[in-house]
Amino acid sequence: MPKTFSAMGVEFLYPDNWVVQAESESESHPGVMLDLPSGGFFTLEPVESGQSIEVLVDQIAETFKDEYGEVEAEQLQLNAVDLPGVHLAVDYRFYYLDLLIISRLMFSEISGRTYAIQFQSESRDFEKNELVINAILKQIESI
Repeated sequence: MPKTFSAMGVEFLYPDNWVVQAESESESHPGVMLDLPSGGFFTLEPVESGQSIEVLVDQIAETFKDEYGEVEAEQLQLNAVDLPGVHLAVDYRFYYLDLLIISRLMFSEISGRTYAIQFQSESRDFEKNELVINAILKQIESI
């Protein structure tokens, strides 16, 4: 039976074997993080008004490089992939403990506010979990 997340003006169903690791509605850092059973995660956070998405993308890329060394970044062609409501998406690929990790950073307009959405998973589990993430995005977009 799926569970429901409802906060920050956003509501969606998610698998019952995903665990809400952290949820904060404080004004200083609102957002939610869900742990996937395969070891990945999904986060949803509102972007501060006036904050440049391009600057955020660059900051996140630098953070990955500082943490993991070599990082490959690829901006996705949104017309070639099914990402409902997403107006910018970047896939980062890097190695951690000999595992290839894929981290997808997306920005979406939801109820008049921009949200940063990140989905990260080991490459072998990415495609399977991507289907669930896309289903969540479709729910959020239909609000």
